[in-house]
Amino acid sequence: MKRSTSTDEMMTFACTETLKDGHAYPINPKLATNKKRLLEDQPTPASPQLKGRSTSTAAEPEYHRDPSVYANPTPTEKAYRNADFLNSSHARPLRILAEYEETMQRLAANGIKATVQFFGSARAKDGEKFETDKAKAESELSNAEPGTPQHAEAEAALKKLAAIEWMVEYMDKTRQLARRLTLWSIDSRLGHSAQNNGVSRNKSLERLDKLVNLHDKTVAPQHGDGQEPAEPKAKYTYPAHVTDAGGSSNSYTSHHAGLYVCTGGGPGFMEAANRGASDVSGGRSIGMGISLPFEKGLNPYVSDELAFEFHYFFTRKFAMAFHMQALVVAPGGFGTCDEMFEIMTLKQTGKMQKNLPIVLLGKAHWLKVIDWKAFAESGTIAQKDVDELLFTDDVDEAFEFITERLIMN
Repeated sequence: MKRSTSTDEMMTFACTETLKDGHAYPINPKLATNKKRLLEDQPTPASPQLKGRSTSTAAEPEYHRDPSVYANPTPTEKAYRNADFLNSSHARPLRILAEYEETMQRLAANGIKATVQFFGSARAKDGEKFETDKAKAESELSNAEPGTPQHAEAEAALKKLAAIEWMVEYMDKTRQLARRLTLWSIDSRLGHSAQNNGVSRNKSLERLDKLVNLHDKTVAPQHGDGQEPAEPKAKYTYPAHVTDAGGSSNSYTSHHAGLYVCTGGGPGFMEAANRGASDVSGGRSIGMGISLPFEKGLNPYVSDELAFEFHYFFTRKFAMAFHMQALVVAPGGFGTCDEMFEIMTLKQTGKMQKNLPIVLLGKAHWLKVIDWKAFAESGTIAQKDVDELLFTDDVDEAFEFITERLIMN
């Protein structure tokens, strides 16, 4: 007579597990308890006569073990949600990487592959703002008692305005140039006629563009044969998270718009450039701001989806340079010169395309504050490094200088 298996024997079996080597090894008692339950609930194998008939089976457990339930559990927080950690010195590499990746992803998702960068002083004011501030300072001066702090502040404000009055002219010219470049880029569909070769030299992008252009010719409607024009097939697009090849479903449409104005997102000449792009119907522009205690947010002419704020200057500079196809430098101070010389160094050393067009708007200013001739005569740079720069006060000359070189590139 075949004896039945006792509960103790089942428990002993459940507390061990036999592997391929034939030995039985102990396992976790909690797992053993679950295993014992499964053995007790296991239905008797159906006899050959009962095959094909329905038999009741126990439901599979939802988890591999009993869920843990605590009346007062110890709270936890995932590392990527821990603000104290993310803002600590230990997480600095993560913050740097985040500034790089989020910027590249969003630019790609919006089809940004070519930019014209505008640098310039944040202290400049357009004519309307200048006159408003001047009238306010004059009123405060006339209403203040001589020798009081209010009188001194009003005098200082008027003195500062007098020092920057000459820049009003270049605010308007910066706006005009940004407007014309944006309009030209949309009308000329720069993406078809110019190679985008800033810092990025990804050859796969060039091959992809060639395939897209070939595809356009293949599916072009044929007229005169009595047939309806062929329905163009949708172009291949990449997910928004793919950095190097565009992102959204209309990435090639926006890419074909070509050249986007990019600035530091602040006031002054940066605001003038963003405003010029916004003057054009359908014009969008980029603002790459930096967190500063005396600047809150970006100027209102930056496109919402292309507004960035950086913590680190070097990641901001990299993002500005990555898709740069041309550079316009309006009058500026330390920050403007820092950014300008960095781009000139990248151009000189071949880290960016050596034929990058660079315009210095405000000829008298730039020839006065920097002795370019002395640079070359001292042998620290080549004369051609200076000759390749355009010093001008003329918007038409600047526009033609940039567009002709973009087309040649």
